[in-house]
Amino acid sequence: MTAKRKTPAKQAYPLPEHLPDDVAGVWIETVERGRIAPSVSPALLESYCNLVVRWREAAKTVADEGLVVDGGEKRGAIVHPALAAERQLSAQLKEWSPLVNRPASADRKRGPVYDATKRSIKAAGLDEKPEFEGACLAVATQAWLIDEAQRGGIEELQKAAYVLIPSYVKGCAELQITPASLPPEATKKASNGGKVSKFEEAAARRRARQASSA
Repeated sequence: MTAKRKTPAKQAYPLPEHLPDDVAGVWIETVERGRIAPSVSPALLESYCNLVVRWREAAKTVADEGLVVDGGEKRGAIVHPALAAERQLSAQLKEWSPLVNRPASADRKRGPVYDATKRSIKAAGLDEKPEFEGACLAVATQAWLIDEAQRGGIEELQKAAYVLIPSYVKGCAELQITPASLPPEATKKASNGGKVSKFEEAAARRRARQASSA
């Protein structure tokens, strides 16, 4: 079957003219899926595409001829030799998966809140403490979601303001990466019984305990 040749979506991997049609088809599929790691060179991608073609050929042979074939008078019925090749190629493709099928989370767009949060985590030295890794990832994810809400427009941001942003602030307070004092608007809200007061008080207590134990 002849592959339909067209320009891949990612300009970093233009389709080589020397590829056979079946290999070219895999190249196009892989590139347009958009999950290739930046470390993959065109030469490596070509090797992967050839591997996929060989695996498909072995799988088709087994499907057409069956798992058991005639091995002659001395051997009788034997397991199809292509089955071993199919399994070996499948194992190799599994090793390739992290390079050509990155998870969607790897494509997250960075934003101001996310970048600021990562800087705060690093400044606090929490990025070097394994016991805080899960909490730091959770707060960073919330920061990314806030950035996404800002990209989505005012309605998405308003929704985030009710639950997501307070939860993010609480997470920052738990990690002690909040500022020593809050802006006047937030302080006023705290004095009126708002949720921010709880975060500020908890953060202040933790800072006091930390200072006394230093």
